[in-house]
Amino acid sequence: MGAPKSGTTSLYAYLSDHPEIVMSNPKEPHYFSTDIENGGIKSLDEYLACFDSPRGSAKAIGDASTLYLYSKVAVPEILKFNKNARFIVMLRDPSEIAFSFHQVALRVFGETETEFNRAWDLQEERAKGINIPDGCPDPQLFAYGEIAKLGFQVERLLSLVDPDAVHFVFFHDFKERTEQEFLNVLRFLGLDSSPNTKYGVHNPTRRIKYPRITQLVNRAIGLKKKVGIETEFGFASKVHQANIEEKPLERLNQDVHKKMKNFYEKDLKLLSSL
Repeated sequence: MGAPKSGTTSLYAYLSDHPEIVMSNPKEPHYFSTDIENGGIKSLDEYLACFDSPRGSAKAIGDASTLYLYSKVAVPEILKFNKNARFIVMLRDPSEIAFSFHQVALRVFGETETEFNRAWDLQEERAKGINIPDGCPDPQLFAYGEIAKLGFQVERLLSLVDPDAVHFVFFHDFKERTEQEFLNVLRFLGLDSSPNTKYGVHNPTRRIKYPRITQLVNRAIGLKKKVGIETEFGFASKVHQANIEEKPLERLNQDVHKKMKNFYEKDLKLLSSL
């Protein structure tokens, strides 16, 4: 259920390999986070179809949508759907989550501010509906600070769910001790290990090679939507794909890193107290 950019794609891949688990296809249907518009599945029939699988002996079924932790309504809706649901939460340094999610917003959600430090500073205006790109499906997706407020989100989760039904995985531990952390997840789910698991990096860090190109394309997409053109011409996705490379993100600007440290200080204290 999150947090985004915290190793969820790798965990999803390992779980998908397990013979007694059926994972959603696509990875992130986002059916239950109805308060966030990000192109998620809307109908129950479509959602259930995400789990079509020949594995008749499945003992666990999983949905790997990463915005459920951020969503205000997802957990209550999940519990209405299945009161015995179990939750796996992957945690990472919130500054790294916010910084990495900005790259996702550039690729997927129509963000036009290519410099993260400026995007961070725009949050207050955007919360008031100012400087929202036309191609943005939901301004909440540009609230980078709130998206990574893990203390607040985990506290809310634990107020709704029995702590025994929640398992936490820390990104650093998962990266350094992948097999052991995955076995801990399986134990939490009451499942045995599988010889089929192939460990490796999934969804490696990707960055925009030429930010100006992404900015122009996203503005063009936003303008198209603004004037009511819904037809997909296909050029935008091709340009975006060609403009992405697998490469570590540049280090955070010192000024914005200090702002983020101050922003998350209280929230991290809350997280450590839970």
